[in-house]
Amino acid sequence: MKNSLLAIIILFSTFAFGQNDSAETPKIGVKVPQGEIVVIKGVSIKFLEVLEDSRCPTGVTCIWAGRARVKVEITSEGKTEEKTLTFGEVRQGEEKNTNLFSSTKFSINGLALNPYPTSESTGKDKGYVLLICEEKNK
Repeated sequence: MKNSLLAIIILFSTFAFGQNDSAETPKIGVKVPQGEIVVIKGVSIKFLEVLEDSRCPTGVTCIWAGRARVKVEITSEGKTEEKTLTFGEVRQGEEKNTNLFSSTKFSINGLALNPYPTSESTGKDKGYVLLICEEKNK
């Protein structure tokens, strides 16, 4: 009887303590092909161009991990501005910035630049796509 009671207590305590862990909500990315426009909550985002893609290709050993820099045009409430996003390493004196837009209610951030280079990449038109996401501000 004591063994059964002990087993029940252990079983219920594992359920009780296991419920305290909260799962992180996955980010859902929106694809913005180069040269195209996406509108999120009245904010227009146009992926203009890739300024630099020096990321170390998969399957290759590099001294520097590299980075990708893209130019994006953001239009909100009639105001247009261009921003440069950096994915990967930053050089001395630079700041890593992937924020496209911020308001009191939400922000729009860059997630990644695809496709990631491989050792077989030829350097021709890669069909770049910028991944962005909207996040609610707390």
